[in-house]
Amino acid sequence: MKPKVLEIGVKIVRDKLMGGVARIAGTRIRVMDVVEQHLFLGSSPEYVSKAFDIPLAAVYEALAFYYQHPEEVRKDIKNHEEFVEKFRKQLS
Repeated sequence: MKPKVLEIGVKIVRDKLMGGVARIAGTRIRVMDVVEQHLFLGSSPEYVSKAFDIPLAAVYEALAFYYQHPEEVRKDIKNHEEFVEKFRKQLS
């Protein structure tokens, strides 16, 4: 007998919304936002959950996606930083 797969109802998607950057389905919260808040700023998963108003399971799903695809997420972060820097230069 095959084991039954239980889903937690959280998915990570890449689509046209948010420019193709990985995000938590049903939200505009990007995986890189969760990663930056937790790993780089040191916030607890519980804090991230409350700050972004998402289920704790979504935080862990985003972190799991990062650990499975670190280069993709790092590239998203780098591209976003370059975009912001370019935008800042245009404003000054």
